[in-house]
Amino acid sequence: MNRLRVLLLAMAFLFIIQFVFTGAFYARLPETIPTHWNFSGEPDAFGPRSTVWIMPILSLPLSLLFLGLAWWVGKTEKERFGLLFMGAATLLFFVVMQILVLASCMGYRLDMTRWVGAAIGMLFALIGMGMKDLPRNHLAGIRLPWTMASDKAWAVVHQRSSRIMVAGGVAGAILCLLFSGAIGILVSVGSMLWLIVDSYIVTRPGRLA
Repeated sequence: MNRLRVLLLAMAFLFIIQFVFTGAFYARLPETIPTHWNFSGEPDAFGPRSTVWIMPILSLPLSLLFLGLAWWVGKTEKERFGLLFMGAATLLFFVVMQILVLASCMGYRLDMTRWVGAAIGMLFALIGMGMKDLPRNHLAGIRLPWTMASDKAWAVVHQRSSRIMVAGGVAGAILCLLFSGAIGILVSVGSMLWLIVDSYIVTRPGRLA
């Protein structure tokens, strides 16, 4: 079985398991459930029990988006693998988020900022792993005027940004779990901002020669 087929099966599994988990615990949920948590990890918005289906339903168009990108943008198996890997990573994030939401709705006391922050950090890291081989295109990747200027600029930026996202995402996830969710999220988001600055610096005239 080739690795593209493995990723497609993984995406299908991650899509289906959200509905399985949600359906299995739906009857145990209260009629009104939290739908949003503030930066302190406390619920600050509520809605009917049926809102718990939002993320599983949204994962369908998300899956189709990554499948479309893989075959529209990716021209080689390596490029398609990277795009499908990012799709699988995003669906895995949805699964983790759905588990956290269900647990919180059923009364488990969770520091949502810490756990959601850790999930965001790992999502950034996994996307970073998948993006390094993206071809230059107008639909996916770091699409800035200086990164789109040439194939070389695009390749250099995405190789460097991949390492920045992996390092920042892993560091952010660890900080969330061991210290503070707020600090970890800031580190993860900060790495995203830094890669934009880094992409501009590395593509300045004379740097790519």
